[in-house]
Amino acid sequence: MSLFKHTSFLDFHTHSLKRESEKNITEIVSLHLGQEKEHHYFTIAQHPWFTEKNPSSLEVEILKEKLKQPNCLAMGEMGLDNIKGPDLDIQMNILRNQLQIAEELDKPVIIHCVRAYDQLYQIKKEFPSIKKWCIHGYARHATLALQLIHQGFHLSLMPVFTITDKYKKLLREIPLDKFFLETDSMPNIQIEDIYLQAANILEVPLSTLQEQIIHNAESFFNHE
Repeated sequence: MSLFKHTSFLDFHTHSLKRESEKNITEIVSLHLGQEKEHHYFTIAQHPWFTEKNPSSLEVEILKEKLKQPNCLAMGEMGLDNIKGPDLDIQMNILRNQLQIAEELDKPVIIHCVRAYDQLYQIKKEFPSIKKWCIHGYARHATLALQLIHQGFHLSLMPVFTITDKYKKLLREIPLDKFFLETDSMPNIQIEDIYLQAANILEVPLSTLQEQIIHNAESFFNHE
């Protein structure tokens, strides 16, 4: 059964539901554990900025119940941030504990990663049974993107206000079946504008890009 049958524009990662009345737009809302926000499709986990310890036994049970809901598509965002948050060793321990839950419930995972890709590679190898990994908000260069894809990651690209040569190169070099587009709730950004930018850079019809990203999402969320 198609999750996104009537969707033209999929916002892969956002923090608030803004376009619910527009039936051709689907927003996947990222919730932090303990946070209540309006949502339909959502993901949930402990973000590395906002926790310094592993979830308690009660929090684990709450998290599992949320993850079992049919409109919860993945576990995330969670991950590693070498600029903000607790010590990286603490973050790695928290991430491992959350990945054990994702592994148990057979959930795809959405990853926040800032300057900690080597550590992320290391941890990913410890969880080979988790098949679907996506780094959201990707804004680095094409060379790293291809390395990440080779390691088994999908990428959801950070929206940009200014189209640079770096962004064009990134879009043109990553495989079409390995990426998503998102707003990340950035102000003054519309998901349809992001799609139009990408379609123009890739020199493909907008409809082709839309169909590809919906196909990617159906496959990633195990609904293909």
